[in-house]
Amino acid sequence: MLESIYWIFIIEVIGLASFPLCFALFPKLTDRGYTISKTLGIVVIGYTSWILSVLHVLPSVRLSLVILALIMLSLSIWYVLKHKQRLLNFFVSQRKIIILSEILFLLVIVAWTVYRSYDPSINHTEQPMDFAFLNASIHSDIGFPEDPWLAGHPISYYYFGYWMMGVISEITGITSNISYNLSLSLIPALLATGVFGLVYNLTSSEKNFKQISIICGLTATLLVSVTGNLEGILELMRTNGIGSSNYWGWIHIKGMEVPISEVTQGWLPQEFWWWFRSSRVINSFEGLEAIDFTIQEFPFFSFLLGDLHPHLMSLPFIILFISLCWHWFLSTSHPPNVLKTKEYIFILLMGLSLGGLAFTNLWDLPTFWSLFLGLAAVKSYQYSDGRIRTIVREAVPISVALLTLSILLYVPYFLTFRGSVSGILPVTVPTRPVHTFIVWGLFMITITPFLIGVFCETTLRKDWRRTSMIGLAIGFIPYLIWALLHLIVNTGNITDLIIRLSLVFPFAILITIAVFNVLWLAREKDSESKLFAVILSAMGLLLIMGSDLMFVRDSFNTRMNTVFKLYFQAWILLAIASGFALYYWRSIRNSASGWKLSLAKIWGVVFVVVWVATLYYAPAAIVTKSEGFSNDPTLDGLDFLAKRSDAEYEAITFLKGHANSESTMIEAVGEWFDYGLISRSTGIPSVFNWHGHQLQWRGNSESFKRREFDITRIYETLNIAEAKEILSKYDINYVYIGPREKEVYDISGFKKFPTFMDEIFNRNEVKIYESKR
Repeated sequence: MLESIYWIFIIEVIGLASFPLCFALFPKLTDRGYTISKTLGIVVIGYTSWILSVLHVLPSVRLSLVILALIMLSLSIWYVLKHKQRLLNFFVSQRKIIILSEILFLLVIVAWTVYRSYDPSINHTEQPMDFAFLNASIHSDIGFPEDPWLAGHPISYYYFGYWMMGVISEITGITSNISYNLSLSLIPALLATGVFGLVYNLTSSEKNFKQISIICGLTATLLVSVTGNLEGILELMRTNGIGSSNYWGWIHIKGMEVPISEVTQGWLPQEFWWWFRSSRVINSFEGLEAIDFTIQEFPFFSFLLGDLHPHLMSLPFIILFISLCWHWFLSTSHPPNVLKTKEYIFILLMGLSLGGLAFTNLWDLPTFWSLFLGLAAVKSYQYSDGRIRTIVREAVPISVALLTLSILLYVPYFLTFRGSVSGILPVTVPTRPVHTFIVWGLFMITITPFLIGVFCETTLRKDWRRTSMIGLAIGFIPYLIWALLHLIVNTGNITDLIIRLSLVFPFAILITIAVFNVLWLAREKDSESKLFAVILSAMGLLLIMGSDLMFVRDSFNTRMNTVFKLYFQAWILLAIASGFALYYWRSIRNSASGWKLSLAKIWGVVFVVVWVATLYYAPAAIVTKSEGFSNDPTLDGLDFLAKRSDAEYEAITFLKGHANSESTMIEAVGEWFDYGLISRSTGIPSVFNWHGHQLQWRGNSESFKRREFDITRIYETLNIAEAKEILSKYDINYVYIGPREKEVYDISGFKKFPTFMDEIFNRNEVKIYESKR
């Protein structure tokens, strides 16, 4: 467990090394960017190592990475010595927020590290793929790591998150089967600290700022990091025999359509992986048959599951970009002045952050670029004549410039990436209202009164008609686009249009109100933080409504990925907005009287009751998935393999130390879990594996359609010349023979390898042969 202490120490050093940059560039933030300094430092080191290796200036190896970190630290020390009094004054004045943020970071990272030590195995769901990409990033000396399951081709996926976690792994020297789990502890800790700081910065900019800002920040952190949806409380009800057959049939969540067969009357459900259902609430059904496979994860579920996937790794970097947007929103003048050096550096940092988001999880690019576009439009509206032409003339160029910069900074990646998206289609079967409430009930209870409360504060200005029309347009145009597409693509009818309108109407109205609030607040110039929180609310609501109207067509040809990715983003946006909504609730409660005070109290009670219901999920799911913390703790994600087959575990360790960055191997071809085990655990690319995932990543089989056949021939042919020819064709260094190879291929062909290859490893059922050079 000493690795975890060293890991945390290095992250703290990276944070301290990057804080002077934050201090210089974020004067408008109360914490001067301290709570996002660790995240920013990881991005800077990750990007610098990546671009220098891509340009063949500096290879991405441990020595060069340590040098880059030391250079960054040296520059920070120089800045501290030059501005030590200003920094000292800051630390004295903001010592409470600094200490609290550090305590929060340590609590979260230690808590998740302890949990991961009882649930360390990298062997289920998408973990094999995530482990493969992490190892590929570590194994590669340049910024185009080879696909571990398609040698000779770069990874066709957004892999910057793996690269950044790999950089930290290399700096610390911690082996990947441990750093994988430490990364899963680091992400929620960075997220928690970032959200706490962002909401604190938002609320502390208010005129009536008090200690409530800290409470609001901690509440938002819990909403993001710990809170579940209401499916958890349904599991508790069902476990205790509450609810009739008709009730559970009406709820109709896959796996719990009927009452439980054996009532346990306890606090902990006993069904296998019951906690997994919380991410599969909104599957659509025709009768008893599921017609899509819709996923709607939320942060705590993803942390628990343990997939080191792009949507999870991007979370703290989303907070980084939103924090940059908040600072830009506060500091941007109108019309823009001549930029100083710091402003240019800040814009470069925004481009670095946005491009890094796209490189980490491409789905985040359109959403958060649109957020910036919206902020730019509001800023223009705030100080201009309010005409659409003026807003477009002022907001679009700067937004396009930011998008262009973010792409240019990462252009080597974007030039090589190939996706499988083929268009946008209308959603045919919408989410049922009961399922929407199960997933979003808590946030709707928080956000709805906040938006209505702000709306009640507005007054009719002379431009109220135009403001209302803009609100109605943004709220209802998505539905109108869906209706048109539905009539054209699905040959729908009027009844379909009416039914769908009734389902999206609450969201459309709330979005309309939110937009009206935004435009009114922008003109009043009263509370920038309230304005920002309302914008985040509108964005979150648009994502929820939009994913129920249209979906991005990919290799799955369903709305699965659209709901999955957009719901995840909406959760973050609404959690941040909810943190500010709590501040708003407290402010109106203190000043209200009569029926307004009564409504504020009712709002508070309902929120607490529903929130408590959602908090049940976390402890129950943790106890279940960790098997009651009954196993011997370890952070080694391959410990399960060591217990099952020490020979394969030793083979992986051997290859990690023996192979170089240009090595290639073959092993048995298959899909899921045990297949591709050696290549994914070492980062040494195999000629081919995981056929289904390759199709998802590349869209077609042109790049690998003959490879599986060739691998079979290498293992099975008795003709040495043929085997040599194919080995040479793919420049294969290692042939792996273990239990899967003996199951899949005719073992009579294995006898040829010792005649023309060197046997470099032999333990029990495992042998490794190396090509003679």
